[in-house]
Amino acid sequence: MKILLAGTPEFSVPIFEQIIKNFNVVAIVSQPDRPANRGYKLEATPTKKLAQKYQIPIFQPNKISEIKDQLKELDYDIMVSAAFGQWVPDSILNIAKVASVNIHGSLLPLYRGAAPIQHAILNGDNKTGITLIYMVKEMDAGNMLAKAEIDILEEDTSKEIFQKLSILASENIVQWLNDLYQNKLIEEKQDSSLVKLAPKIDKSFAQIFESDKIVDAYRKIKALNDNPGAFFINKENKRIKLYRASLNFVKNALILKLKDGILYVYEYQYEGKKIVNVK
Repeated sequence: MKILLAGTPEFSVPIFEQIIKNFNVVAIVSQPDRPANRGYKLEATPTKKLAQKYQIPIFQPNKISEIKDQLKELDYDIMVSAAFGQWVPDSILNIAKVASVNIHGSLLPLYRGAAPIQHAILNGDNKTGITLIYMVKEMDAGNMLAKAEIDILEEDTSKEIFQKLSILASENIVQWLNDLYQNKLIEEKQDSSLVKLAPKIDKSFAQIFESDKIVDAYRKIKALNDNPGAFFINKENKRIKLYRASLNFVKNALILKLKDGILYVYEYQYEGKKIVNVK
């Protein structure tokens, strides 16, 4: 079985590594390299580094349609996408001889879109998971082929959930691809009445105000932990990034006085300073 992989961030790496170890991967498609932090030096994407580790051809087009002819020449059976970060047109989806599939970080039809993990935490969900779907023109709307789920624990931030779902996908993907190739997976149409959207979160949403309720601020801090990071502007007009908080008393924590009580922030960062973790 010949497979094309399309993915960019660290989330994709454990999944792709399992596929590389078990199948013939003809190439990896990643987003282009971006400047690291606020500097000007380009840093290779995590999946580019993986491709280099295993000496697999890597493509990094601004738009995947630009490499249509090169992909046709690879003559692959299945395209597997995981956090690729680009819209993929039908002209590319139809190249695979068996199927083009995507590993999505939610239990579809809940949370179609770019930020499913963050929205699950914002809504206070107690479980989430991954769904293997056929890729279609409409975002995350393809028929479902397989699912696996995990609990969202009270202390979990988006960072932990990203890691857990990446591992969960890596544990299932080899069996799922074998079953797909052998036509053993039963596809299920998504119930459109249950669809919830999870659009990309704008940085302006990350600010926390004194007028916010505790539960909303608490979930926002957890959901935006890794990116873009919730923040608060104090009375001295200083911006403080908020990474982890507790509803219960934490000694030496940063205290946020909100609409209906106090939130104890135990991991935070003043602008231009190092991260503080009082735990």
